[in-house]
Amino acid sequence: MTLYFSLKAPDGTLHSPGVCCAELEIQLEVLNSFVANGNVLVSAYLLDEKGKRFDLPVEAFDGSSIVDHLLQLTREYHQVLRVLS
Repeated sequence: MTLYFSLKAPDGTLHSPGVCCAELEIQLEVLNSFVANGNVLVSAYLLDEKGKRFDLPVEAFDGSSIVDHLLQLTREYHQVLRVLS
């Protein structure tokens, strides 16, 4: 998936970079790191290899790291699957 987003920098300029990465966690962390550095996230979406667009809620990105939380959720999910197997 490719992440596309628009942000307003602290100096007021608008930027619209894209990030191509296989790991969703890293893409979400990129957004939070920009917000943590004083940028305002205006819009964000993911585009999959088939062209399907997934809009992301900009208010969910507050500048706090999300990777540890997602990894913990993944571990708990796998643990539940093992119990159910």
